[in-house]
Amino acid sequence: MAPLIVTAAIIYRNGEILITRRPEGSRHAGWWEFPGGKLHEGESPEEGLQREILEELSLPIRVGRIFDVIHHTYDFGSVLLLFYLCQPLADAVKNIGVAEHAWVSPSALDQYRLLPADRPLVERLRNTKINQSGPMNRINQ
Repeated sequence: MAPLIVTAAIIYRNGEILITRRPEGSRHAGWWEFPGGKLHEGESPEEGLQREILEELSLPIRVGRIFDVIHHTYDFGSVLLLFYLCQPLADAVKNIGVAEHAWVSPSALDQYRLLPADRPLVERLRNTKINQSGPMNRINQ
């Protein structure tokens, strides 16, 4: 069976990354993750990611380049996650489709119970300098 394609945002602001906690009643309730979601039919990954972040957090974003692609197998099936570097276009974040959110430095991500599919990104984010002075495609490793 083909993996489910999911987009996720690495929203970076002032040296911190936005993560969200899944609400009660959802699969993996209480776990933290990089926000995002599944695509609707006919949507590009970038369009789907912008829609998901608006629906869940009321936060408009600019989607930059892909930062990483991770394939992960859960007990319910496999997912192919497309992680995009994103820039917030507003300051306010609302917890609409999430239990809560946090702005976290890359070095503090280990303190949160992140979904297994998101965990491989932690070390890479700690070792990557994201240049916020220009377009969201400048990365120094």
